[in-house]
Amino acid sequence: MKLYNAKHLCDQAAAKGFGIPALNNNGGTYDIGRAIIEAAEELQSPLIIQCYEPNLEYRGFDYAGQLIRFLAADTTVPLVIALDHGKNPVSVLRAVKAGFTHVMIDYADRPLEQNVRGTQEIINLVSPLGISVEAEIGHIIKSSDASSQRAATVSVAEAKEFTAKVDVDLLAVAVGTTHGIFKEQHGIDLGLISKIHSAVKPPLVLHGTCGVSMADISRSVKAGMTKINFGEGLRMNYIRYFNEFSQTLNHEHHVWRIARAAKDRLKEDIKEIIRAVGSEGKAAAIK
Repeated sequence: MKLYNAKHLCDQAAAKGFGIPALNNNGGTYDIGRAIIEAAEELQSPLIIQCYEPNLEYRGFDYAGQLIRFLAADTTVPLVIALDHGKNPVSVLRAVKAGFTHVMIDYADRPLEQNVRGTQEIINLVSPLGISVEAEIGHIIKSSDASSQRAATVSVAEAKEFTAKVDVDLLAVAVGTTHGIFKEQHGIDLGLISKIHSAVKPPLVLHGTCGVSMADISRSVKAGMTKINFGEGLRMNYIRYFNEFSQTLNHEHHVWRIARAAKDRLKEDIKEIIRAVGSEGKAAAIK
């Protein structure tokens, strides 16, 4: 297992023009985690496997960290274990204790100066430990907010101001996508991605990808996105496949047979993602 922080992978990927898949294993779900790692290994893709903070409520930070290490023990691809949407320093410290190598601190719903100060506090806390830090600006809204709000976008000026005030490793920017379960999303602003990419130093992160076509994912990488997050679609499809196989598979009431079939189907979805971000065969490109 080659364990790195996300800055190490993303700086090199950004320089070489491909993306890094950042795949959420739903807070330490065995089958989703196994599908992610097997797909990355089979396609020799560098990988960020991450856990969304609320998803860790059931299994816990320590369990998730141990599970990922167990599943990835024999993998040969560069790997990052990441906290997604951490909301406070306590959660960040719990992730660090559990062996995570990258943390996102999400203060995007706060005024810019509070986001800057809070992010810098986290950088001061974990950077000496070799852990990279991601921040968000523009507050990518949730689907529950979508009826009353337009999908957010951040300005180039805001991105420049934020990165001038805090030396963050990765920057998540709102470019017209929304967190939630969607069949389709068409609001991604590729021109804005390109402008922000040209204006700031840190590699950019795309959140809220459920329903975004694989063609648009590829276009977003070409426009300047590097870390591409996937979460809702993975868990939605896993549940759909599990339900399907529980009805159609001759499983003889062995749960593991249903889970294995769902895992194998999900793995094919993940391979599509890896190909779309351009990371297939790029494991050897990470030095």
